Amino acid sequence: MKLAGPGFSRWVVSGALAALVASGGVSAQEGKAPPARSPIARFANGFTLDESKAAVAERNLSAWLAGGDVSVWLNLRTSESLPTAVVPNRQPPRALPLAINPAIGRIKADTGRLGTLTLDQFMVHPEGYAQAFIVVHHGQVVYEKYVGMQPTDNHLWMSVAKTLPGLVIEQLVSAGKIDQDKTIGSYLPALRGSGWENVKVRDVMDMTPGLDSEENKDTRANPDSIAVRVFRAEFGMPYKDKPENLLDVLKDAKKQREPGLTFDYGSPCTEVLVYLAEAVTGERWSQYVDHHIWSKLGTEAPLLVSTTPDGVAIAHGIVSSRLRDVARFGMLYTPSWNKVASEQVVTPEILERIRKGVRSREFFRKGFDGPIFVDWLRDDAMTSNSQQWDAIWPDGDMWKSGLMAQGLYVSPKRDLVIAYFSVNTDASMINRFVRPIVTSGMFGGK
Repeated sequence: MKLAGPGFSRWVVSGALAALVASGGVSAQEGKAPPARSPIARFANGFTLDESKAAVAERNLSAWLAGGDVSVWLNLRTSESLPTAVVPNRQPPRALPLAINPAIGRIKADTGRLGTLTLDQFMVHPEGYAQAFIVVHHGQVVYEKYVGMQPTDNHLWMSVAKTLPGLVIEQLVSAGKIDQDKTIGSYLPALRGSGWENVKVRDVMDMTPGLDSEENKDTRANPDSIAVRVFRAEFGMPYKDKPENLLDVLKDAKKQREPGLTFDYGSPCTEVLVYLAEAVTGERWSQYVDHHIWSKLGTEAPLLVSTTPDGVAIAHGIVSSRLRDVARFGMLYTPSWNKVASEQVVTPEILERIRKGVRSREFFRKGFDGPIFVDWLRDDAMTSNSQQWDAIWPDGDMWKSGLMAQGLYVSPKRDLVIAYFSVNTDASMINRFVRPIVTSGMFGGK
């Protein structure tokens, strides 16, 4: 196993890398190719004892985020590296019937550095570093391929996981327990007196808090930024030689402008939603997800939620499951929800708030991350982000991305779900297949 990153046996990381854990990554906009590494297919059947031992010795965040062989191990073996809450699968699995359509694999996209490829070609390309890809239409699997993992393996969702805290808050809004037009301080005493106190829940959901909690090229390079300190606290890493508590770091966020004016993508917003949900419900976030989301799904396996040293869910990205269970989660937003769930978890009211509550096209594109998402998708048709989703299209389609090119695309109108795992620091490549699939005409509409 090729080992990347300096240092052994310690969780060490540069400020720039730490802030990448649940963001979309920076390699695409920097135009950097992944480091030299083994073909990802080599690990489809697991790791040798020596490879696992070497990865454990090298399990620092610099190596994890470098996109090399250690990244593959850590993305598939996160629960062996961090404290992890197990959200059980409480129902028998709901079957996803196969109706494979080979034409989907022939859909082409301009991947950038690797040129124009079909989806089938990209999935096996030695520099594509795709792990798995699934397309589900009307509750049937119409495309499915695994390269560097088995269908029964768990893999990190990365920032795709942000949709879970978003859904939790949506449920609490529907239950009348949260009003999105009220402030964080109205519900969360622990953040009163901080920069979050007077920020509306809606602005935290949309990542428009007006605070210095954004993840951008400057904050990622600043070891003193809130974004970097948040990740250090979550992973139990010291800041200026002392460990910090996540909540204390969040309290240090300062007001930069009025909330709601700019799209300031940042995982600190998502973690505030975790604390908000716990304050309102009086239970751990992972337990709420168990009772109100995961237990309603007929998943194949548990959801694995990694936590901070004091047990807070790192719900902005360090969540793992099987790929088919990501697809089942996505189906909750489609007309086929009843094929995978015992009750309607995502109600029409929730779906309406997510799809109709978007800001303007101009708002989305003048932020740091909006133009990046446009580039990753090679598509400029989306309107804006909304409620922890990265992009919403005029027809109501929804997309969420994650570090190292994870993704979830949901088209309620087409009853279509696309989900994928990767270990690729160039997030643009695999994402560029999504819209060509959706607009291919195979699933109704253009």
